[in-house]
Amino acid sequence: GNSNEALIYCCDKPASVPVHPAGPYLANSLTMMVEGQVGLEPRSLRPCHRLDRCTSGLTICTTSQAIAKLIQGRLDGKTVQKLYLARVKGKFPSSEN
Repeated sequence: GNSNEALIYCCDKPASVPVHPAGPYLANSLTMMVEGQVGLEPRSLRPCHRLDRCTSGLTICTTSQAIAKLIQGRLDGKTVQKLYLARVKGKFPSSEN
């Protein structure tokens, strides 16, 4: 593709994988793995929002700083919202104490 073409990636980030390279996760971060898988230049993929290392879920990334700022602005301005859904297994204790 055109090197000036801005691309948006919607990534299914697993729990335990950080978005950014840091500490012991220099090569095993979401951005580095996606860059390697799709053939992008190292450190060219910009996450548009945060998702903690222990949280799984959709992570929006782009190759364009301008698009990253646009998406970040929509999230900050509540035009677009994140939704967290917790899945649990087992029984909750009774609240009738």
